[in-house]
Amino acid sequence: MSMINNKRIIRNTILLYIRMILLMIITLYTSRVILSVLGVTDYGIYSLVGGVISLFSFVSNSIVTSIQRYFNVALGENDEEKYLRIYVMGINMIIIFSLLLLFIGETIGLWFINNRINIPEGREYAVIWVYQISLFTLIIQLFRSPNNATIIAYEKMDFYAYLSIIEVLFKLAIVYLLQIFNADKLILYVTFYLLVTIIINIIYKLYCVRHFNACRYKLLWDKLLLKKLLSFSGWSLLSNGTRTVTMQGENIFLNQNYSVSVNAARGIAAQVYNAVNIFLTNFQTAFRPQLIKTYAVGEMEQHYNLLYRSSKFSFYLLLTLAIPIIYNLDLILDLWLVEVPAFTKEFCIFVLFAYLVDALAMPLWISISANGNIRNIQISISVVFIIQLVASYFALKAKYPPYIVSVFILLSHSIHLIFYLYYCIKQCELKLIDYVKKVIMPLIPVTILSLLITYTISLNTCNNIYMSFACMFMEVLSIILVIWIVGIDKQEKQYLKNLMYSIFIKLKVK
Repeated sequence: MSMINNKRIIRNTILLYIRMILLMIITLYTSRVILSVLGVTDYGIYSLVGGVISLFSFVSNSIVTSIQRYFNVALGENDEEKYLRIYVMGINMIIIFSLLLLFIGETIGLWFINNRINIPEGREYAVIWVYQISLFTLIIQLFRSPNNATIIAYEKMDFYAYLSIIEVLFKLAIVYLLQIFNADKLILYVTFYLLVTIIINIIYKLYCVRHFNACRYKLLWDKLLLKKLLSFSGWSLLSNGTRTVTMQGENIFLNQNYSVSVNAARGIAAQVYNAVNIFLTNFQTAFRPQLIKTYAVGEMEQHYNLLYRSSKFSFYLLLTLAIPIIYNLDLILDLWLVEVPAFTKEFCIFVLFAYLVDALAMPLWISISANGNIRNIQISISVVFIIQLVASYFALKAKYPPYIVSVFILLSHSIHLIFYLYYCIKQCELKLIDYVKKVIMPLIPVTILSLLITYTISLNTCNNIYMSFACMFMEVLSIILVIWIVGIDKQEKQYLKNLMYSIFIKLKVK
């Protein structure tokens, strides 16, 4: 009997897309207001100091990846006792890592902030506050990991969507409060963010304790299981660590060779990516648990059919948004931001192209992580990140434009895709000819036609903002039409028809 539950995927996709639309709107609005309230200098400081903190956040990402993988395997095997042991040992592992993070953050991290960051005069006190509060926030978020992983593993996307909406509404309230209180806006912002994080963590914990018997902590120590979790996390730590060091190293190099205004530009580019990536993340979140479960129980045909479909649809989804955004970026930035930092447009363009490549890579990575043998791929990816960081350092020293770092990101992600494909073929018995035929070949004409049609539409002179948005709407519809005609086969068209029919029925019932 197939592990794939198409109705559940459809239901989860609908819920996650409702969440996505609200998150995107509020995220873009709050970013605009926060930049306006804080100013370019303080926003640049927040991006830079937050970046230093995120040097430690790769620990959280690695632990989540490890716990999520073993949770899904346990559910695939229908073993609740195994799930409980993974949950408890996951928390034990987080306690150990939190103490380690606190020690490193208050020694090496604090020294680095005081001695190696270009801080505008008069803002030293605020920088230390932002650093300390951000470090504490990171550790609190770390303890959310097992509960968040549980909700996704059990595919309880309704609660996940609702709580995400509540969280972003809290962040919207922060924007309002920033404009009311007469205090240091930067310190106030990170303090409110910490309070929101604590509240959301409490809600996650209460929900999981109430609905899942396996989410109750008890004194337990499983040395063998801890070794497996640490092994998987360790290799994830390697790649996530080098990824984070590379990204924040580039931020520091930008700060040293330019100014915090350039850090603000890159921070805005990250917000643009985050808004677009919400679509992609939601889509792949709906597929991830069943990709791992089908692999865990050996249903390889279903697993790879799901992989092909999620890879192709992920790329199409991001393409539909990214291309119109790239062609209309000047208009979007002018409308969105009160003040647009220099080089923001260039940072955005290359980052969006990089994550188009990433849309193809992520389903391959999920398949490799389901296999469990991730050492070689993580080493390979880490080497690419190190090369990217070194290249950025010398390019910025040679006075190349600051957005050269985004060019290197695009090249790096392209190499990552090649490595993911290679190891998926080698370790997971993916057939290259099938992947090329079912994923790569349909993408080529769709991408070329989408670029040409969007470029043609954008050539039309738009005399006002309404015409500009009408052109963008036409571009999106044109890309969707190209995808429908050229990019998907009959079976996939039927799948999408069933999806739209299910959405219609749900709306009609409501």
